[in-house]
Amino acid sequence: MIFIYEGYNRDGAIVRGEYEASTREEVVDYLLRRDLNPISVEALRASKGVLDLSFSLFEKITPVDILFLTRNLSATIKAGLSIVEALDILIADTEKKIMKNTLQEVQALVKNGQPLSLGFGNYANSFPPVFLGMLRAGEASGQLDRTLAELSQYLSKEYALRAKVKSALTYPVILLIASVGVVSLLLIFVLPRLTKAFASSGVDLPWVTKFFLGLSSMLTYSFMLDAAALVFVIWFFLYFRTTRMGKKFFFLIISRIPVADDLVRKVALVRFSRTLGNLMAGGLSAVSSLESAAQSIGNQKYEMAITAVIEDIKNGLSISDALAKFPKLFPRLLLSLVTVGERTGSLSEILVTFSDFYEEDVDNKLKDLTAILEPALLLIMGLLVGSIAFSIILPIYQLVGHFT
Repeated sequence: MIFIYEGYNRDGAIVRGEYEASTREEVVDYLLRRDLNPISVEALRASKGVLDLSFSLFEKITPVDILFLTRNLSATIKAGLSIVEALDILIADTEKKIMKNTLQEVQALVKNGQPLSLGFGNYANSFPPVFLGMLRAGEASGQLDRTLAELSQYLSKEYALRAKVKSALTYPVILLIASVGVVSLLLIFVLPRLTKAFASSGVDLPWVTKFFLGLSSMLTYSFMLDAAALVFVIWFFLYFRTTRMGKKFFFLIISRIPVADDLVRKVALVRFSRTLGNLMAGGLSAVSSLESAAQSIGNQKYEMAITAVIEDIKNGLSISDALAKFPKLFPRLLLSLVTVGERTGSLSEILVTFSDFYEEDVDNKLKDLTAILEPALLLIMGLLVGSIAFSIILPIYQLVGHFT
């Protein structure tokens, strides 16, 4: 599909062009790699008709949708339009049904005198806490256009961070799936054909062959059970990991991997410092900013720590002193910078600077993790396939020796 994009570079110059991709997210990745801030990305369609394959039932509001919404809303309000007029333009330009319906309902609330943040607050499951928090801050300060511009920069950086993590893990995940696929094919289709031959030979099979033959028998016993097990595994990874217990379980596993644990901690620190810095710069109080940061961070251990920090601040403790109670989660560098920021009144700027600095460290950790995972998975795949091959070849040699 061809997409028409529009963005601006570091000098503020508008850049327009075409790019062929499967999704809008790929176009956004392409623009960010070229150091372009996306303004709009529209699909170039030849015609609209019965064959339009857009199924609103499976639609959802993505981070890219929120990024474009924020950027366009900021531009229209900055141009002098009222919020209702700005929403009118966005509704007319939006093709995604779920987004159009959401904007129409938000606009109806705004027309009835409700604030914009309350309108989007009704869709808290679709919009992140930092989005709603900065909207409230912008409305309270009377500088909604400036707050939205800062929010769009925040969302761009957050999207770029997620894209980096996904990109770094794509190849290892493909290797893992390939390994499982190859081993499953050998156990389901190759070993069962040799089972009868081994059974009728009368040769005492080695334990490794017995193990894989037993595993093969389990997999080929009932394909209905295999299908049920596959559904369970998919559910386990797609749904269970989003539950509170699932997050604890996966966090426990990741915390046992040295490089991955450090990476998760640094990603959490980037999100925490960037979210807190942007919310405080928008005019929110420290407590409100910390509450939104705790919800946005996506790390249960940090959420619990920040909740405790909020209680300490309410009891009169400074942010730096409250954070210092968790030295394993918040490094000394961050605590020192927060202390300086509180003394000089520049805490929000210092936090954003810290997040940019740590994001570079995240890039390095991602490279380290990829460098470790790729050969490790290749080694595991080789060992598994080699073990199955060994379990087949060994009894064949014994069978040949038995008849010679």
